[in-house]
Amino acid sequence: MMMVTNYWVWTEIAAILFGLFGLAVSFITRGIKKWPGRLCIAILSAAVLSAALSLMKGAAFQNQAPLFMCRALLLATSLIAPVPSLLMTVFFLFYCGENWRESAIWYVQLTLTVLLASVALIGQLTGVIGITPDYKIYSGYWTILRIPLIAACVVANLAALIRRRKKLGRVQRVMFLVCFFALDYIQIILMELLLISELVRRYLEQVQEAERQRMRNAIAQMRPHFIYNTMMTIYYLCEMDPRKAQEVTLNFSSYLQSNFLAIAREGMIPFTEELEHTRAYLEVEQARFSGQLFVEFDTPVTFFEIPPLTLQPLVENAIKHGLDPDLDPLYVSILTRETEETHEIIVEDTGPGFVPAGDDDPYITLNNIRERLKTMCRGTLEIEPRNAGGTKVTIRIPMKKQQST
Repeated sequence: MMMVTNYWVWTEIAAILFGLFGLAVSFITRGIKKWPGRLCIAILSAAVLSAALSLMKGAAFQNQAPLFMCRALLLATSLIAPVPSLLMTVFFLFYCGENWRESAIWYVQLTLTVLLASVALIGQLTGVIGITPDYKIYSGYWTILRIPLIAACVVANLAALIRRRKKLGRVQRVMFLVCFFALDYIQIILMELLLISELVRRYLEQVQEAERQRMRNAIAQMRPHFIYNTMMTIYYLCEMDPRKAQEVTLNFSSYLQSNFLAIAREGMIPFTEELEHTRAYLEVEQARFSGQLFVEFDTPVTFFEIPPLTLQPLVENAIKHGLDPDLDPLYVSILTRETEETHEIIVEDTGPGFVPAGDDDPYITLNNIRERLKTMCRGTLEIEPRNAGGTKVTIRIPMKKQQST
């Protein structure tokens, strides 16, 4: 008998702890869109209250508290106990994409819950359900009335679950089935675990979607600003050098295609693709600034991945803020190398140098690249002046750990 009592006490304590943890998670994840936050809090609060009242009732009976207090706790426990299950029906309907106010199952469950509460209330008010002087509960024939009502709740939930099974995944069907058919505080604990898992899952999905959207916005901010000038270059070349105009048009088309593909992508891409994108961009720029822009490639290491639109915006940034027709030609070098732990990309230019202050476009671009490197591959971006003047930008991308065979 003592083992059974301890078992129920521990289930009540577990229900309280899981409920409080769920409420804490609800507070942390309260910004989830399209999620019934208030309903979730109501279910968890009702579960905690029900378990706490039951725990207090057990303690009152064990310590032989005044009878009026025991009767009050018995009545409160009887009235609150069905509420979490009723609210869980609302959550089930939400999960199936239905409006609970328009669902027959909600009104069936509401009716059965009211009847259960009425049986407990009337039974205790009439003295049919009460407490003996030695602190034992007697319920008489009223217990028999509760059995068909509880069975009706279970059957109604089962029918609702079977009817809506195609709206749920296999895991969700099993979870709701177990929640609906478990007994007492085991059911409450399973409800709480279901709510917590759904809160965490949806929160992570929203965080990932927000991150993807932020990345798309960051990439969109780095779209080229030289389209108009390129089109004008092609226009003049059509008359002066038609073959060169064709070549620039081909490179420009390749550049635009790579840009559009990069915006649509969400993951890493092979460095070779980013390198070809950068080459196409530089071919266009060298046609525009003939004799003023010189580029050197030294890229023996190419077999690694990189976030899209990482190298090209760096080169564009160097040209945009380093090339001045009134000054000496701009030299840009692109190098790759491999260390024991990282792949490195180095972009150097002979421009006026980098001034690390302000919120102008070059700093926005570099910050966007740095943030995407950190988020997508734990990479880093370092900016420093060259010894001979100009700027040196180094990207370091950690090597992927080889899986042991």
